[in-house]
Amino acid sequence: MCKLLIATMLVASAFGTAAAQTPAAGANNEIPNMGRAPKQADGIGRLDLRVVDQDGNPVQGVRADLQSKRVGGFLCESWNWTDARGVSVLPPLHMGSLKLKLSAKGYKTQEVAVNAADLDQPVRIVMVRK
Repeated sequence: MCKLLIATMLVASAFGTAAAQTPAAGANNEIPNMGRAPKQADGIGRLDLRVVDQDGNPVQGVRADLQSKRVGGFLCESWNWTDARGVSVLPPLHMGSLKLKLSAKGYKTQEVAVNAADLDQPVRIVMVRK
């Protein structure tokens, strides 16, 4: 009898844990921000990019190239591609004057100036079809 009681408790605790991990209806399923603005001039930052099409659908496979022209003539670059959610988090780099170039098959290539101080929030871009 004791074994049956222990087994029942184990099953109930396993299902209770699974239920507690399921998000509640209406819970915020927003993708966490991974961007980081530099704390000082020429500091290190990271771009968190969110790309959608004109209908608001995520665009996968967008190549994002970020160029940072720094004081003293230095140039830093990082790049990455968007995933199925339209998200790309670029590797950290020293931030100066930033230019972001976006390209994807079937879409117009875009170049966007980015303010390093705004990188604490995701950079949101709408891609336009050719």
